[in-house]
Amino acid sequence: MEIEDRFGITIPDSVYSEIRTVDDLVRYCLDRIYAVNTMNCPSLTCFLSLRCLVRDIRNDPDLRFRPRDHVETVLEDSDRKRLWQRLPELLKTTPRQLRRPAWLRKTLVGVVLSFPIVLMSFFPWHVEILILIWLATIAFGIILHWLTIGLRSRTPEGYMTFADITKRIVGLTIATNPPTETDYDSVFSIVKEIIVEQLGVDDDEVVPTARFIQDLGVA
Repeated sequence: MEIEDRFGITIPDSVYSEIRTVDDLVRYCLDRIYAVNTMNCPSLTCFLSLRCLVRDIRNDPDLRFRPRDHVETVLEDSDRKRLWQRLPELLKTTPRQLRRPAWLRKTLVGVVLSFPIVLMSFFPWHVEILILIWLATIAFGIILHWLTIGLRSRTPEGYMTFADITKRIVGLTIATNPPTETDYDSVFSIVKEIIVEQLGVDDDEVVPTARFIQDLGVA
């Protein structure tokens, strides 16, 4: 995802399975960067495809909205969930998950943090008891997480407006945020920096021939 954000590209799931080495990833990025100069920008076509999908979800063939409009102002919670279920049709990959409302996130944090405090007020502070309380808190947090998944309805960062989503669709064919220097070494340097940061591997391990699974430990 960091790679996609940095270059303004979208990597389809079908391509992910074909990217085995660092060189494969660099060359895919270069293909999308060079496409900026060889292809007409598909922004309008992509927006019209998105608009068609949104109109279908709303069951309103005359629905009007502009690229800069926020998704949350045009679509209600249930419609946003339906849009997120169908976005893979346009993105060819799974978008970032919808978020829980801010009030719910704050409430969950408060409840989970107060849970061990409440338990400790009823039990003696023995090491064994504290370990059990710690484990119970983790389990409680996981349960709350799963119970509230269905309440996710807020658009995530990078998908706030219809222009944001359109940009993701455009990124399937061209890079919407190409770097200033577009030679192989410059792009490799950017990719290498991101890989080192994201995977926590040593700088000298990231070479063009390095395999993500066998050499860099990507699960």
